[in-house]
Amino acid sequence: MSSQFHQKIVGKSQKLKISRETSFMGYEKLAKGMTAKEARQKIQGLMPSKIDKKEFQAYTQSVFIGSHNYPKVNSGVLSPGHPGDPTLMDSPEKWYAKGLNIEKIDSLRTSLINSRSQEQSMEQKEIAMASKPVNVEIELDRKPSNNGVAGRVKPVSSSADMKDMILGENPSVNRKIEKAFYDTDLKAETAVKELSDDLDVYKLQNSFSAGLFGREENREIVPTRWSITAVDDQVSKTKLGKVKQHQELGDTRYFKNSYLGNDFHIFLMAGRWEYELMELKRPNSTWNASKRTFIAQNYEPFSGRTRYADECAGAYYAARLGVLEYLESIQRQAKVLIVRDVTPDYWAPLGVWIIRETVRNAFGDYTTLEEKGVKDVIGEEFRFQYSNIMNQSKILKGSQKSLKDY
Repeated sequence: MSSQFHQKIVGKSQKLKISRETSFMGYEKLAKGMTAKEARQKIQGLMPSKIDKKEFQAYTQSVFIGSHNYPKVNSGVLSPGHPGDPTLMDSPEKWYAKGLNIEKIDSLRTSLINSRSQEQSMEQKEIAMASKPVNVEIELDRKPSNNGVAGRVKPVSSSADMKDMILGENPSVNRKIEKAFYDTDLKAETAVKELSDDLDVYKLQNSFSAGLFGREENREIVPTRWSITAVDDQVSKTKLGKVKQHQELGDTRYFKNSYLGNDFHIFLMAGRWEYELMELKRPNSTWNASKRTFIAQNYEPFSGRTRYADECAGAYYAARLGVLEYLESIQRQAKVLIVRDVTPDYWAPLGVWIIRETVRNAFGDYTTLEEKGVKDVIGEEFRFQYSNIMNQSKILKGSQKSLKDY
């Protein structure tokens, strides 16, 4: 795996180690009046009872690469501690489609066991290449321990060091991933680009993290949380190259979608490609313990960004992918403003997939606006933050001259 590719995507954000999506602005007082202790207890109650065995059989389709002590990281396999199909346990697209709530999603994720090892095995690579879940027999060196809830109220699955793992079947390998795996002259970013039209982003992220791509001398495993943003960014750029060749959108469209306390307001405006994400973190919530709304903002012009989007972090890249998929489908480019309103109903961290899926699924019915209508909608939806949004948004500032013409 190309370390240069990872550094190009993440840049200075490596120092943060944890994105804003998985860290809290504060947690003295949490959503719905919860204290930090109450929120931890609630998530702890969703966790399964301790698994009282060191050997088990299950189906798995996911690897997990930690980020602690990088580059000396653990390589693990995520699986339920019992026979069964794990696809729902690791499928954000299905979670969204089924409308699962926070409690159900946390319960699914914390039921997985991270069977980890210090060295990655070929069996782990085969699991990452597989086109469907693989039956495995796992032996741990001890009974898995429940890691509980970290100080940031993040639920963590049970884990233990893996003593041995045997594949109970010959994996059904995805041939396109396999071809890229054995092409040791192919750059990692090129592999992601070439596979992005045929594979969903979640499969690409899993394969990228497992170190299946890249030139032989640079190939390495990549921490899972870093691989998610890296793939979102690379797939987005691939689509953006096509979108920039399309005609400009001829009208202004307003889309809205909500899921689990995340309200997305998406404005597509006539003009060349520009993109901006603004995130509003409500006061006295999981994400913002202060008494004032916190606004994070990142922007890119037509020429693109040269630095990592450190304020919105992974959310920036996940949302950008969602909107570019839509623009590619309608063969248009546009100025894009997305305002994410994080309400107190979003009380536990779930990951940037929630941004990606909510934006992806926003593009159904829409309202056609005059350009000045963007200003009106923001005034209606964000009455108390209207001036802050108008003053901080680079896209809206750039539109002020035309707005005043009406």
